[in-house]
Amino acid sequence: MRRLPSLIALRFFEETARHMSFNRAATALCVTQGAVSRQIKLLEESLGAKLFERDHKGIRLTQAGSQFLPCLSEAFDTIERGFRQITAAKGRRRLVVSVPPTFATQWFSPRLGSLAVELPDVELSIRTEPSGDCHCTIRFGRHALPEAHSELLMMERHVLVGAPRLLGESLDTLLDRMPALHVLHNDARLELWPNWLAKANLPARYADNGIEFSTLEQAIRAAGKGAGLAIVDRNMIVDELVDGKLAQFSDIEVIGPFGYWLDMAPRHAALEHVQAFGAWMREEVLKMT
Repeated sequence: MRRLPSLIALRFFEETARHMSFNRAATALCVTQGAVSRQIKLLEESLGAKLFERDHKGIRLTQAGSQFLPCLSEAFDTIERGFRQITAAKGRRRLVVSVPPTFATQWFSPRLGSLAVELPDVELSIRTEPSGDCHCTIRFGRHALPEAHSELLMMERHVLVGAPRLLGESLDTLLDRMPALHVLHNDARLELWPNWLAKANLPARYADNGIEFSTLEQAIRAAGKGAGLAIVDRNMIVDELVDGKLAQFSDIEVIGPFGYWLDMAPRHAALEHVQAFGAWMREEVLKMT
């Protein structure tokens, strides 16, 4: 049995060494800088050796890193050549995926570069509404679908966010003064505010002065511009928090009850490229943990 570290960590190390920058590696891999740092740390722990030296000038490879990189790059080159030979012989395949609008913009689209690398022979068609020709559907919901191959990808993690310029004010003052930005689902307000306020032991009246939006993305944008405070799924705003476009105003976090599900149509579930897409989705979710 081969004794190998995480392939994700190996890939992250090679990309970081290629760019000599955690930031640029994160951009190339369509992940956050924190995700890159965590994977590098795991790989260093697995090897029992440091791979990068870090100082005010940036990063550089250690002796162990310089020794490891050529072997790893050669191995990845060999794998890529073999993969491309097989996929080129088989021709391109079409994959139709339905994704909710906010999930598409906030989570899915930034990772398309990674998907293109994983499935280079696949022609991708992304829809924001399910259709009869969809191979896979990313669905916002509470339960698995009995008529599909359904699996839960991630639960929502609701936190209170707003414009960073508001951080100097007390939370009570902000909740009294700022509108609560609500998200609608099936023309009704999601219970984001009541659930969060209850867990925070704060009065329900803070949710009364509200503005409603048809999508989570609209609420995110309005919160970032200072139009009010929003209870938002943290999974959807990782980049905004890192870039300083949004600020989190409390450590209180409410999990669920909704999440994002991957549904595969039974007639498509066994297709190789559909299975490969499912595996890619699971890996991308795992990178966030």
